[in-house]
Amino acid sequence: MKLFAYYLPQFHCIKENDEWWGKGFTEWVNVKKAKPLYKGHQQPKLPLNDNYYNLTDISTMKWQSKLMNEYKVDGLIFYHYYFTGKKLLEKPAEMLLKNPDIKMNFFFCWANHSWYRSWEGSKTLLMEQKYGKEKDWEKHFEYLLPFFKDKRYEKKDNKPLLMVFNSDFKEKKDMFAYFNKKCLENGFDGICTIETYQIPDKEKIEDFYQNEKGITTEFLHLREPGTSKEIYATKLSAIPRRIVNKLKQVSGNAVRTYDGNALFKLMSKNYYHDARIIRGLFFEWDNTPRHSYRGYVITPPNKNNFMNYMDTLKNEDYLFINAWNEWAEGMMLEPTIQNKYKYLEWIKEWKEK
Repeated sequence: MKLFAYYLPQFHCIKENDEWWGKGFTEWVNVKKAKPLYKGHQQPKLPLNDNYYNLTDISTMKWQSKLMNEYKVDGLIFYHYYFTGKKLLEKPAEMLLKNPDIKMNFFFCWANHSWYRSWEGSKTLLMEQKYGKEKDWEKHFEYLLPFFKDKRYEKKDNKPLLMVFNSDFKEKKDMFAYFNKKCLENGFDGICTIETYQIPDKEKIEDFYQNEKGITTEFLHLREPGTSKEIYATKLSAIPRRIVNKLKQVSGNAVRTYDGNALFKLMSKNYYHDARIIRGLFFEWDNTPRHSYRGYVITPPNKNNFMNYMDTLKNEDYLFINAWNEWAEGMMLEPTIQNKYKYLEWIKEWKEK
């Protein structure tokens, strides 16, 4: 099984972020200003050796490559921000393309959602996602093609993988049919698109494959922790509201908190094999650096629950980890002062086993 981890490129300055969030803004700004919001809340999260890196520094990418290979992470899923010709945060991927000596396998997740100012409690549109027509699709494909041709870009049966974050847009089937045609013209056997959902029950998945699946969609990815949290919320909704409210009052915690071990047990229990499904993995979550009291926290699982979950997946082709470096959401495989290399060590131990 190949393990790929989501990779956030929001660790270098761009003029748009300077305009929207202030001069010099990167993800580290939110990380550094985070504060504990309740007793026992572990914030801020601190990178080991004070490594507040800049992703336009090639030495950073070389360090990340060495780390992922040493701990047996097979590749990274670069978020790809593309708005009908307008690119954002594209420099790290372009730098990787220009440096073929860096041993970093990868593919793109097109984060095809509009950008809003929502971290401060408002919702102002900053960059709208539109899909355009065939001439726009051609321009997009021509940008992607050099990446697809890179030997490090992940392919399934000679088809470049392309994940799409938001699968609900009317141009989807026509657009990816066009991408498929262009891939065939360029020596591939088509394109392999992966659609992202949080629909954990079999009936909904079967409905997707019968009614919604496009001609290029070979995999459906159940992203974590969203999928297990949805299962958990469904179970919680069966508890009378007065009891839930009383539990909240007793905890004295204004931030929603979920038990990571409970979610991992749900993930293992709700497992079923389907070659069309790619499952997800996370270790913990805390997006209060971005959203303060509007955020939520998932506590870390223990090693035993992690190993048990991984054992249910050992015959799968892929597993997608959320995430390599989502520091402002508390999801990172990169070493921290608090955890050191713990989660990377767990992965390596399981794969060697």
